[in-house]
Amino acid sequence: MVMKMKRYVLAAGLVAIVAVAAIGSAGIGIKNSGNTIGQGFKHMFGNHEKATANGNGEKMHKMHRMARMAKMQKMAKGMARNLLRMDREEGTLLYQNGTFYVDNTPLYVGDSWWLNHTIKSDYDGDGSYETIWNELNGLVGSHVVVNGIYKNGTLIVSHINGMFLRMPFVAEFITINGTLEMINGSFYIDGYRIIIPNRMAKSDYNGDGLLEKMHAELQGLVGSNVKIDGYVHNDNIRPIHINGIAI
Repeated sequence: MVMKMKRYVLAAGLVAIVAVAAIGSAGIGIKNSGNTIGQGFKHMFGNHEKATANGNGEKMHKMHRMARMAKMQKMAKGMARNLLRMDREEGTLLYQNGTFYVDNTPLYVGDSWWLNHTIKSDYDGDGSYETIWNELNGLVGSHVVVNGIYKNGTLIVSHINGMFLRMPFVAEFITINGTLEMINGSFYIDGYRIIIPNRMAKSDYNGDGLLEKMHAELQGLVGSNVKIDGYVHNDNIRPIHINGIAI
């Protein structure tokens, strides 16, 4: 029995060698031969893979979503790093008539709503995490390096001394009262498309007694009057609150 099995294995090996040699003689390189053979195995096992995917569809979908989110996070981190290679000002930070400057260059660091939030980094190095306003005031009169993007003579700030501050675009904080609409799978209010996170909701926004995904929560509010506040940019609004409830 052992000898017979060995003969089968040897025969299978010879068949494989002959097959590769035949492909090579036809002018196909080894790399392409591997691809061709691989396609054959893929075809042979395709039905099994399809059955497995159908049997674990939900798991596969979850894995795909997690991979996509990881890719987006990696892109965002790369984008933040690349901002350091964009426009740059170096000099003394000044504050005059409601505007911060580096020497003679005006800076946009965010609106008053943003400036009154506690920041995650200690920009002025005093050992405390303060509001953005206080952190920047602690730097007035000192030498700073500021990165961002120039727009109409103003530097829209992304980093201060290499520490991330915000994405460099001007966004207006507004409050809207209006009817929530759903068009082609997206939510709108007063002509603005609502950008919502793709995750479970932290609160019961539609009042149905359930905690659902954000998309389902907003679906339950379609057709009703809602109050949304948040940042508007390019006809999109990224909400901070819905009906007074934090996102």
